Amino acid sequence: MKITAQILLWGVIIVSSTISQERKSGRESTERFITEIDTATIIRQSLTESPDARKAAYVARTRDKQYVVLQGKRDKEYEGVGTSGVVFSADGKRSAYLARFGTQYFAVVDGREHERYEALGTDPSFSPDGKHVAYVAMTDGKQFVVLDGMELKHYEGIGSRGPIFSPDGKHLAFLVIEGEKLFVVLDEKEGKRYDAIAMNTITFNPRSNLLAFVATSAGKTFLVYGGKEQKKYSVSTGAAPAFSPDGKRLAFVASDTAGMFIVLDGKHGKHYGQIPGESIKFSRDGRKVAYAAQLGGKWRMVIDGREGKPYENTGANTFSFSPDGRRFAYVAIAGNSRFVVIDGMEGKRYDAIPEGNPLFTPDGKRVVYLAQTNDLWRVVTDNIEGKSYKAIQTGTLSISPDGKVFSYGALIEKKISVVVNGIEGNPYDAILGQGGGKIVFDSATQLHYLAAKDNKVYLVEEQIRGD
Repeated sequence: MKITAQILLWGVIIVSSTISQERKSGRESTERFITEIDTATIIRQSLTESPDARKAAYVARTRDKQYVVLQGKRDKEYEGVGTSGVVFSADGKRSAYLARFGTQYFAVVDGREHERYEALGTDPSFSPDGKHVAYVAMTDGKQFVVLDGMELKHYEGIGSRGPIFSPDGKHLAFLVIEGEKLFVVLDEKEGKRYDAIAMNTITFNPRSNLLAFVATSAGKTFLVYGGKEQKKYSVSTGAAPAFSPDGKRLAFVASDTAGMFIVLDGKHGKHYGQIPGESIKFSRDGRKVAYAAQLGGKWRMVIDGREGKPYENTGANTFSFSPDGRRFAYVAIAGNSRFVVIDGMEGKRYDAIPEGNPLFTPDGKRVVYLAQTNDLWRVVTDNIEGKSYKAIQTGTLSISPDGKVFSYGALIEKKISVVVNGIEGNPYDAILGQGGGKIVFDSATQLHYLAAKDNKVYLVEEQIRGD
């Protein structure tokens, strides 16, 4: 069951810095008031939170205008604000949104209006380091990327994915459509023209020095990596190629008349009926690789070339290696049951285990996941079930850096309380955050989250005591 944050029904008005404290057994909680929301003016579903879970913003309206409220401060009124609302940088220090005045559209970045255009094609996108911001604009029938307020070259069209930053934020790529050809622009340099380019496959390697994508030319589909065409294989366009965390290894799905297979470090793997490209996972040290494969109507995980037990299916995006790469866990499906497979051993059957589970603790010794049966949810740790609740809020399961503290948002009498190692905290209407809700550990004994209560948003900071 997914909890929908009740704050989406709310709206805007006050600024303050009121701080309140409360102590519970083993925990000391501090609430810092962020903003009050007026349910009569907020635009539904416009509430957004920064990735660091410390800031919140939303869009509100008057009779004929719209405006942004960021951390309780009301911004300038416009005739319209972009439907995605406010976009934050990864560290939460910067913000941007799209606005309209008359027939002109522009970006507002860190409170400052950029140049006005006939149209804007994408929401602003910050580089991972937060130093740069880019978006697509249009004027005189041409589209172009605006990088840090500067227009790049104008083209007939730019791919709807918009600008793509490298992991280190130093490089920028985007797809261009010119006539019947497509090409990738990398750091303002135009690449080779192709008949087609799978936009979802454009990706930088983890070291940020090479770009990869899948292209089609003369009826052949192949991988282009570092500007070099890998024409030996016919490549799947369903997912981007996968890199090891250190960027030294590369894997992707290819196919021929005999079926689909993995190409790992240039070597051809075994044929299967289906292999989802997004299922390819490397261990943190890059030494091991795993993927899901279907053969004869059954699915199995293939780990370093060794096939696991076949099942009716394996859960999407559930496989994970332990941090040291020695262990693995994933969700398998048999009939109406879901269960976690840890190092090849099957756990208890449940009605549901959500995507993103299971999780390893940082030391790799314990496995934690959410599970539901008989309409009740609980956290399962090393196959030991915790207390049952009517719901556990999506995205809130979090583990401390030392792996000793577990937290999540549980539904208790129509309110959400953050549970820390079994201790239930103060009741709120919702825990806010990208992906449903978010609890962030700042250290082994400190955590924080954004919470909604009585039409107000608070930054809640907690100290976990050893008593």
